[in-house]
Amino acid sequence: MANLERIYTIPLGDAYLRVRTKRAKRAVAFVRAFALRHMKATDVKISEGTNMLVFRDGMQKPPRRLKVRIVKGEEGIAKVWLIGEEEKIKAIADKKKAAEETKKKEEEKKASDKKKEDDKKAEEKKADSAKAAASTAKPAQAPAQPQAAKQQAAPTAVKPAQPAAAPSAAKPASSQQAPQAKK
Repeated sequence: MANLERIYTIPLGDAYLRVRTKRAKRAVAFVRAFALRHMKATDVKISEGTNMLVFRDGMQKPPRRLKVRIVKGEEGIAKVWLIGEEEKIKAIADKKKAAEETKKKEEEKKASDKKKEDDKKAEEKKADSAKAAASTAKPAQAPAQPQAAKQQAAPTAVKPAQPAAAPSAAKPASSQQAPQAKK
């Protein structure tokens, strides 16, 4: 059994013959009975938009007529839609789906960026740990180098003492020359 689709204008004027506080409920019952009778369906589902239109002005003032599209599915269930309502719902669903996809892409980008940052941080930590390992190895070698430097520095310290002694010997010679000048 294929999908059967028809457009109807349902008269709801008889709902005004009921008690004022029950008119909208009675109008929904008329819509349901109309769909069952004309589509020969086993069950009727009324869309949210149709229901909202019936109750739009309150329970006491339902619309006098309602233009709807009724679709009978393979299971024998008739669905009552307002004209253009299903397309609006599809458009809203498509927008929502597109928004979710863009949000998902943004989250994936953020995740990949975060992963890259984590990789960089891990590399930096490895480099820091390598530097730390190298710096811990250098202090073990560092004391050996200063001792060698001290050993080399000790002979150089002796050498400046010798030239200092030479000028002191030169002073008496100059003092000897000065008296000769007096003669």
